[in-house]
Amino acid sequence: MKLIWLLLLCATLPFSNTSAQHNPGDSLGVYHVNRWASGGVALLGAYTNFEGLSRVKDKPRLTKPELNQLMTNSISRLNRSGLKQDPGKREQAHRVSDILMYGTASLPFLLLLDGKVKKDYLDIALLYLETVALTSNLYTYSPLGPTFVDRYRPLAFYEEVPLEERQSGNMRNSFYSGHVATTAMGGFFLAKVLHDYHPEWGSRRWLLFGAAALPTTTVAWLRVRALKHFPSDVLAGGLIGAGMGILIPELHRKLQNRMKVQAGFGLQGNTLGVIWAF
Repeated sequence: MKLIWLLLLCATLPFSNTSAQHNPGDSLGVYHVNRWASGGVALLGAYTNFEGLSRVKDKPRLTKPELNQLMTNSISRLNRSGLKQDPGKREQAHRVSDILMYGTASLPFLLLLDGKVKKDYLDIALLYLETVALTSNLYTYSPLGPTFVDRYRPLAFYEEVPLEERQSGNMRNSFYSGHVATTAMGGFFLAKVLHDYHPEWGSRRWLLFGAAALPTTTVAWLRVRALKHFPSDVLAGGLIGAGMGILIPELHRKLQNRMKVQAGFGLQGNTLGVIWAF
């Protein structure tokens, strides 16, 4: 939730110099962005995500019998590395993963520095806030997220960790990794926008997606080291976050290509025509 409000604040900083180039309702750039719709989704999404996270974090505490029944041999081979970490390093890994997540999620606002993107910055910022809202609410409300899926975090299996920490209701929220999803969303959104605005870069544009995978992979590794997630949790989070970071801009790009808005002002009054071109 703190991330959404931070991004909303970042998005408002440069608007005064960039918003005068377009009509107030819709954009004319690479993406079709209805500012009222995207802004509404961002604001409503911030509220609904806050409500959803409150419920996710308020799950019942684990009881001692539950902890005693946890069996490491029931963990799949893919996820067993999550039970072979050093608990003493979990706090440092957690702190670094937080820094990388917030940093990567803020990177799309640096698109203001790109000459081609700058003229559409208001629309890109709103598009990104819409993507943040949809990604965060997918985590809190979809059947894939912790609202519907109870999976014990690796930390619950470590008997050397204080009992109070292992019994936290948050120990039920291992699947999927919201940190990794958020990191991937920010990195791949940045890569997608640069890819679409710079066709002159040719095949080199695909290197952008490789670069976006680096912080995602790093945060995934750190979340496993922090005993917050199993490998399958971070893998799912990375795929979902990357998918949202690419898919939402792509849908807006296709909409821009298919819809043309013509506004004419006649002598007798105002007229507005909308042409759908399929």
